[in-house]
Amino acid sequence: MAGNTRRIAFAGMMAAVAVVTLAGCSLTASASGPSGSASAGSTVYFGVSAAQTGQYAQYGEQFKKAFDLAVEEVNKDGGIDGHPVALKYEDSQSDPKQSVTVAQKFVNDPQISLVFGDYSSAASIPASPIYTAGKLLQYGFNNSNPDFTAKGTEYQWSTSITTSATYTWTADYIKKQGIDSIGVTYLNTADWGIPAFQAFKAEADKIGLKITDAEAIDPTSDDYRPSLTKAVAGNPKAFAHIGYGPDAAKLVTQLRAIGFTGTFYGGQDEQSFDSTPDAAGSIIGTEFVSNGSNPEVQAFVKAFKAKYPDEKDVTLFEANAYDALHVAVAAAKKGGTDRAGILKGFKQIKDVPSAIYGTITFDQATRRVADPQLTPVVLKNGAWDALKG
Repeated sequence: MAGNTRRIAFAGMMAAVAVVTLAGCSLTASASGPSGSASAGSTVYFGVSAAQTGQYAQYGEQFKKAFDLAVEEVNKDGGIDGHPVALKYEDSQSDPKQSVTVAQKFVNDPQISLVFGDYSSAASIPASPIYTAGKLLQYGFNNSNPDFTAKGTEYQWSTSITTSATYTWTADYIKKQGIDSIGVTYLNTADWGIPAFQAFKAEADKIGLKITDAEAIDPTSDDYRPSLTKAVAGNPKAFAHIGYGPDAAKLVTQLRAIGFTGTFYGGQDEQSFDSTPDAAGSIIGTEFVSNGSNPEVQAFVKAFKAKYPDEKDVTLFEANAYDALHVAVAAAKKGGTDRAGILKGFKQIKDVPSAIYGTITFDQATRRVADPQLTPVVLKNGAWDALKG
C-alpha cells in the first residue's frame, strides 16, 4: 500500500504539470474586480473536495452540515462585504485518484477562489501540486500529516494539529497514567498511519514506554484478529490503535473478543466508533470537546443543534469545517475575494474566532495553528467527556 501511495502521489505531480497551461488560461477569466474583490453583487465561491460516496462518505456528510450552517450565518450577517458566499461540491471519495481529478476541475473554474479539503492527507497531498500550479489555496482543514504543509507550498494551509504532535502527546499521556508497556496497531498508509506511528514510537522510546509489538494493518480489512493476537502476545498493560474511527470500531470489538481487557487508546469521535459497545472506556486526545465551557464552543454547539435537532452530538469534524468556512471568510475580508486576495488574507489574519481553539492565528512558518492544545477525553455512554491531566 505504501508503494502504491507513492505512485499515486507521483501521478498527481505529473498531472499537475499537465494542467499548468490550462490553469494559466482559466485564471485570465476572473469574477473579481480590479481591486481583487468580487464584482458588485456577485457571489463568492469556495470549492469543497470531499467524499460524498465511498468508505469516507460519513465525513463528507458531517463536513457539509457544518459548512451549510456557517454559510447561512455568514450570509445572514451580510456575506463578504455584501457579497454572498456559496460552495461548489465535488465528490472525491477521499481517494487520491479522484482528488486529483477534482483539483483539475476546481483550478479550471475561474469562479473558485479557495478549496476546502480533502478529508484525508493521503487524498490531499497528491492534489497539492495542481492547486499550487493554479495558484489556488488548498485549505486542508482536516489534514494532520505534517508533510501536507511542510512539503507543500504557500498554497497549502491547515488548522489541524499534526499527527506527530498528536501521537507524541498520546505516548506521553499513556506513560503519565503509570502504564509502562503497550501493544500497538497502526494503519499501513504511507501518508498518515506510518508517519503517525513513527512519531508515537520515537516518543515511546524516549520516555521508556515499551511497545511489546506493533502491527501494521489494512484499513479496509474486516478481520484484524491475527494482527491483534500478535500485538497482545507480550501481555501489554494497554493497547493503542493509530487509525480512524471506522477501522477502530471493528478493531476494538475484535480486541475484546480475543480477551484483552486493558485500556484502549484510539478511535475517533464519530458515529461508528461512538456507537460500538466495546469502545466504551476508550481514551483519545482531542482539540474539541462539545460540552466544553468555551463561549465559542457553546455558541457553535447551540447553533448546530438548533439547525440539526436530530443530531445526538457535535464532533471535531463538524467543528473543523465550521471553523474553516469562517477562517476563509475572514481571509477574504482581509485580502480580497479572488485567489491572490485569499492568499494575502491568510498571511494577515489573526485571532479569528474559533469553535475549536477559541481564536485562530496561523504560524506563518508552518501555515498551521500556532500552539494547538489537546484535551484527554473518555468515551462514556456514546459521548466523550474530558479527563483531568
